[in-house]
Amino acid sequence: MTKNRIRLIAVVVCFLGMALFAAFPALAAEEAHGAEQPGIINLNRTLLIQAVNFLILIAVLSRFLFKPLTQFLATRADGIRRSLEEAKTARDAAAQTQKEYEAQILATRREAAAMRESAIREVEEERQRLLKVSREEAARLVTEAKAQIEQEVKRAKIELREEVVGLSLGITERLIARSLTADDHRRLAEQVAAEIGVAR
Repeated sequence: MTKNRIRLIAVVVCFLGMALFAAFPALAAEEAHGAEQPGIINLNRTLLIQAVNFLILIAVLSRFLFKPLTQFLATRADGIRRSLEEAKTARDAAAQTQKEYEAQILATRREAAAMRESAIREVEEERQRLLKVSREEAARLVTEAKAQIEQEVKRAKIELREEVVGLSLGITERLIARSLTADDHRRLAEQVAAEIGVAR
């Protein structure tokens, strides 16, 4: 119920009470005097008693009905206003909390995206580093293999030369041994002896 409705009910009750208080003394006066004197307003004790009754009724109603009722309604209105303010404050706090949570979720998502990008970048850098190391290792191994191959080729050439020289000497000795006579042998020996003597 609103404050105005309760006031209206109180006023109606007050008027009904006044009417009842006014009716009883008038009936009692009629019975006592018999018939009422003609006129619109009769100024007598009954009117004075009715006025006093009316003032007492107003004082009693004001003291025991209107003031407590007004205080109750004011207290109730204050309580409702406080409840509405608390509800508004709670709603605002909930909205603020929701905004903070949404901001935290957004920040977390951004951080996760940044971490993912960082991880992808680190993986790519590590892959590039490993590729570089692999290429360098492969180049080193190729260089070593080429060096070994060159050494093997040189060694093979030397061995081949030695073999060729040995074979050539062997063949030459055989040919010389077949084609030289004893005089040729003696002349060659003298020539080698002379060359050795000159070399000394």
